Amino acid sequence: MSKIGEKLKKLREDNNYTQQQIANYLKVDQGQISKIENEERSLNLDLLDKISMLYDCSHEYILDESNDYSPNKFAFRLNNNNPNLEAVSKMNQIINNLKFLRKLDNEE
Repeated sequence: MSKIGEKLKKLREDNNYTQQQIANYLKVDQGQISKIENEERSLNLDLLDKISMLYDCSHEYILDESNDYSPNKFAFRLNNNNPNLEAVSKMNQIINNLKFLRKLDNEE
């Protein structure tokens, strides 16, 4: 298994998600997630974007071009049996937008 597959599997496991939950979020077959994690299939840009937003990390981190990873930490109650990964992704996007606006405000 290469670093990209290992990294994706570790991110998934660290967040307590199943391959099926990730597949549902990405709107792909669970077998495709397994193949991506085992480096039998590569990520396309759309999947890379969605995965980056879900885990709040850069493309470079997933593609093993960077080790910089500091995800948002926020309290968000999930149904562990059926987490709404789309909501998690959107929350990460909102938090990052707010951080960006705060940074702009501090520059003025």
